Amino acid sequence: MQGDFSRVTFDPAQRFSAVLSQQGRVQLDSEINEQTAILLHYMRTLAADLLGPVAFPSGPGHSAGGFCVDTFDGGNFTVTPGRIYVDGILCECDGTDYWSQPDGHLDRGRERDRLPTSPFMVYLRVWERMVTAVEAPRIREVALGLHGPDTTVRTRVVWQLCWMDLGSESFIPDMKTAPQFLRDQIGRRFRPRPLLSARVRNPEGNSTPCDVPPQSGYRGPENQLYRVEVHRGGNAETATFKWSRENGSVTLPIRAVSGASIELETLGRDDKLGLEIDDVVEIVDDASVCRAAADAWEEECPRLYTIKEIDHARRKVVLDHEPARDPYQPDAGTVPGRHPLLRRWDHGAAGRERGDTDTYTGVDSEGTQQIREGTWLVLEDGVEVRFEGDVERAPQYRRGDYWTIPVRVVTGDVEWPKGLNGRPQPKRPQGIDYHYAPLAVVLPQNATEYTMVDLRVPFPHRRQ
Repeated sequence: MQGDFSRVTFDPAQRFSAVLSQQGRVQLDSEINEQTAILLHYMRTLAADLLGPVAFPSGPGHSAGGFCVDTFDGGNFTVTPGRIYVDGILCECDGTDYWSQPDGHLDRGRERDRLPTSPFMVYLRVWERMVTAVEAPRIREVALGLHGPDTTVRTRVVWQLCWMDLGSESFIPDMKTAPQFLRDQIGRRFRPRPLLSARVRNPEGNSTPCDVPPQSGYRGPENQLYRVEVHRGGNAETATFKWSRENGSVTLPIRAVSGASIELETLGRDDKLGLEIDDVVEIVDDASVCRAAADAWEEECPRLYTIKEIDHARRKVVLDHEPARDPYQPDAGTVPGRHPLLRRWDHGAAGRERGDTDTYTGVDSEGTQQIREGTWLVLEDGVEVRFEGDVERAPQYRRGDYWTIPVRVVTGDVEWPKGLNGRPQPKRPQGIDYHYAPLAVVLPQNATEYTMVDLRVPFPHRRQ
């Protein structure tokens, strides 16, 4: 979640059941957020234990139940309104069709979006997206000023109607076999997720007592929450990453795009949370975020940009490339209803200037950094990360996978778990976590006739 957080502390392995406030103490965002995470973990685990991995309420008043695939016309299908629980996560639908689903952002001209003519399975992809006041303006409190500070952010449950071609399969799954079949198919395609370790290295040379303690490895002037995120998916030879010292929370709303010139609502609150020449940025909107979930394992992805000019008077920046020339998202930033924004990353020239020029790896032609497994890669100010895979199987890097790394000045170190040998322990990504639920198998007979196999599992609804 790319918010302005101090750190993310929830860990189910700690078995904490509540966060209790004490009188006269400072209230921290991390503790309030951990209480929310504890409750969500409890409720979703309970729902999954009682209902199973996927279930929808049936009985009087529910007719066909939620997410029932009930019509198919050869190029589209519809689903009924209602609810379904996927790994304990509540998904609600007002009734829609494949092309009009709220978080699909599908393109009829894109081959991979069009439905096949052979038998196929319809399934749900469920995940959670964080939205700010830029992407959901109604959560901003205008009493603080029309251009005043934002406050909280929200997480939104995203469900997407997806399909899997069954033309090459030797059997058609039913209600009992579909969940395992879907897991096997997804697991066969996608290898284990990667691991990452973080540390600070010992400073080279003498340290000035006015800065940080001589024994400290972290040489930055402020506490930070670093975010390391996979940008291009694939294997270790093709995958790339990006990083931010502000957890990717520096976002600036886009007003208009003209060639390589971008007009913004603001250039940032101050120098720390603003833009500078040679900063690396990306253009993000609702469509690109939702499309990224479908293409998470693909090597195809939007490029990043470098800022070449800044016009403070007119709140404009000039990028090194025109966004319209990006084949992945040629309409990036041009549709106001998709809430476009510019997000700053810190691995470009600005990161290099803060030190470690002898080990800085630089950016590639797309503005990202190449992943190199088994090697400590320098971020800045002594902070280093190391990618590695599973012992037995090479990992599959998935676009959007991320890790957060709290760094504190008082300790001069990162907050990262260590093993008995004192070495940093590799951790799997903190997100994004995707959940899957089979809905139906569609068996086309001809252009107008088809057979439907419902794969949803009902649970009895309480009688009124």
